[in-house]
Amino acid sequence: MGKCVVRIAGQPVRAATHAIAIPQVSTPQERHAAAELCAHLAQITGETLPVCAEREVADRVPIVVGKCDLLARLGISVDFAALGEEGIHLQSKGPALALAGNRRGVLYAVSTFLQDCLGCRWLAPGCTVLPESESFDLPEIERRYVPPLEYRTTDYVCARDADWAVRNKLNGQWSEVDEARGGTVLYRGFVHTFNALVPPGDHFAAHAEYYSEVKGKRVGPDRSQLCLTNPEVLRIALATLHEWIREWPEADIFSVSQNDWYSFCECARCSALAEREGSQMGPILHFANAIAEEIAKDYPDKLIDVLPYQYSRKPPIHVRPRPNVVVRLSNIECCFAHLLESDPYNSSFREDLEAWAKMTNRLWIWDYVINYAHAILPFPNLYVLKPNIEYFIANSVTGIYEEANYFSPGGELAELRSYVIAQTLWDPSYDTDRAINDFVAGYYGPAATPIRDYIDLIHNEMAARPDLHVRIYAPPEIGYLTPEVLARSAELFDQAEAAVAGDPILQHRVAAARLPVMYGQAMLGRHTRASREALVNRFERIAQAEGITMVGESYPLTRWLRRQRT
Repeated sequence: MGKCVVRIAGQPVRAATHAIAIPQVSTPQERHAAAELCAHLAQITGETLPVCAEREVADRVPIVVGKCDLLARLGISVDFAALGEEGIHLQSKGPALALAGNRRGVLYAVSTFLQDCLGCRWLAPGCTVLPESESFDLPEIERRYVPPLEYRTTDYVCARDADWAVRNKLNGQWSEVDEARGGTVLYRGFVHTFNALVPPGDHFAAHAEYYSEVKGKRVGPDRSQLCLTNPEVLRIALATLHEWIREWPEADIFSVSQNDWYSFCECARCSALAEREGSQMGPILHFANAIAEEIAKDYPDKLIDVLPYQYSRKPPIHVRPRPNVVVRLSNIECCFAHLLESDPYNSSFREDLEAWAKMTNRLWIWDYVINYAHAILPFPNLYVLKPNIEYFIANSVTGIYEEANYFSPGGELAELRSYVIAQTLWDPSYDTDRAINDFVAGYYGPAATPIRDYIDLIHNEMAARPDLHVRIYAPPEIGYLTPEVLARSAELFDQAEAAVAGDPILQHRVAAARLPVMYGQAMLGRHTRASREALVNRFERIAQAEGITMVGESYPLTRWLRRQRT
């Protein structure tokens, strides 16, 4: 238990004088938020405040959590309708305090108070930093905030922990969040759903015309797309969508998106429509709009998602997305080491993004933040995350999916990256250096300084190479991991390891953070047989302790280890 003192309007918050008040008829989210506040205050101050329905507060000073009638009696006016599902309202009135919001907002109000007012940090599952002996004399509080992004998610394995995700305000379905913690924005059919909508195994043999014609031949049953101008394809896809909605009534959004390869349909009708629209997105969006129009008749709250991706990224000339269609734009072709907004390499994507922004109010982004061929390799892009998110929002983006190392625990600085991403998606003004500094201090303890120096080293090396464009399958030899950078990185990790000697938890965290340097040494260094064997054996021990199964999206750890030993 901590020994902090928290004062609101000069009055200490104590179990004898204060109570956490929830509505007389409360929601699961309000009850969970109150329990979170109670547990954290107990750990911070040593005082366990009672949690009670608002009519039972009696003469105690209330800390109001949720939509209480008590707010009016305190003279606090909360526009709950304007807050939506996720907006927050924090306000003190004398020694009383209100932490208000709706479904997810009430949880976010509590975590915002704990983070911004009391210095709590949830750095990673199993690593929470709480104040221990400080004295907090809180100034008058009045803050209202509605996040600019309605959809905020990443898919690192370490970011899926429910408590961590809610406290850091991620709301995508990758996080294992139950309804008491506010639930998530839930997809059914996350992406690349054409085969699921009209399964080739069920239909191709009898109806090859349902699938894409390429060079005069219907392609299938493997690696085909749909013939999107065939009315029977629309009928079957609609029936499938209705089945999905019946099976998953809690889902918010349903993907209608091309398979993850080319082979778009070149039949006369599809080709004519694509030519008229100036893009292969033309047939896709006409098809998705037709589905969305029918779905809206029975399910006006459900959304249909399309994916402008690779061959379909360019916006169509004429057709516009229906209001219940989300356009989730992919930037897979870009350089991710430099800014999307200014790097000449990314000019084509900028042109498409800015055109899409003018034609839809529901523009989301599918962004990429790691090297998918070498997920352990240093990937110095931490300082492009914030400006890229700001650029997206400036162009009407309302949802961002930061695709990362979804395929394995671990990965290069996975916990740090998850933390930086979560802070910035919720508040795009959040300072990246502040996020990094908070994280390394709390997560690596005495090793924070050399690890921070390592992060600066690899990012400064990348910043010095404005003409080096790094895509998401870049080889280790691309150029920023020079022998000098790897040697200096190894020295810094020697210092980090020495700083945490004797602490098994910190030793493992530092060792896991060193894996990217070791991976680079294995891929790029010159070794004797003995030195390579020692390096690979050490890498294997650390990787197994970290739970790593893959070093790339399609590259198992076991195969990589075999190759290093041959």
